[in-house]
Amino acid sequence: MRDPLTRFHQATSTLTVTTTHDSTVVAATGDLDGAVADHLLARLSEELALRPQALVVDLTRVGFCSARILRVLLTTSADAHAAGIPCVIVSDQRAVRRPIAVLGLDHLLQVQENLAAAREWLAVLGTVGATG
Repeated sequence: MRDPLTRFHQATSTLTVTTTHDSTVVAATGDLDGAVADHLLARLSEELALRPQALVVDLTRVGFCSARILRVLLTTSADAHAAGIPCVIVSDQRAVRRPIAVLGLDHLLQVQENLAAAREWLAVLGTVGATG
């Protein structure tokens, strides 16, 4: 029998992309760590290349968010801004919101607690309808 302390924990995560006429939502679930960072960045970059009206990164079902994932979010947000595409991160999870706040990244990332609030923010920008 193996010692439980020496077991390697493999995080499981999934990405789901939903596209409508006014936005693309990339929803991640599970633990987001360095093992999935490159895949997440590639997927978000692919979606930005398609020039959606807005990009929503839904992290409401994320239990862990590593520093590499924060870098992915910063890169994606900067790339979206450069392309003129509004980008908003959605999460009410402490695992996501706390490191963003502690590191002062909330001044660089647009973060909303839920999809409704994200759609309202995008509506203010004139990107999507308030009921979207």
